[in-house]
Amino acid sequence: MPYERIEHTGDAGIVVRAPTLEGLYAEAARAMFEILADPGGAPPVEAEEFPVSPDSPADGLRDFLAELLYRFSAERKMYVSFSPGSGKVTAGAAPFDPARHRLGTELKAVTYHGLEVDREADGWKARVIFDV
Repeated sequence: MPYERIEHTGDAGIVVRAPTLEGLYAEAARAMFEILADPGGAPPVEAEEFPVSPDSPADGLRDFLAELLYRFSAERKMYVSFSPGSGKVTAGAAPFDPARHRLGTELKAVTYHGLEVDREADGWKARVIFDV
């Protein structure tokens, strides 16, 4: 499993591992959306590219996840696929359908609290806490 959920007082968290920074972003996004709602087997109807900045991996990951969470909340986009590429992540989205996408845990924000992104011998590791 590329990620694990962690317990945090009053919040939800994940620890994610991937061989590349782009893969880490993709796996963290996948984990966040699995917490938010069941993808329901919906195929993506549109794809969007998001840049991955190696200059500040932790801030970049938080900003990326916060942008996806905003689009889910404001634009009702359910991101159902994530593909890492060179310097980017391509996210496939489908319109949120309450009949298909059973809601999980409501996430209000991606926090800076405990945020970590570290390079390891075999890739990357991140720890992210979400405000619920």
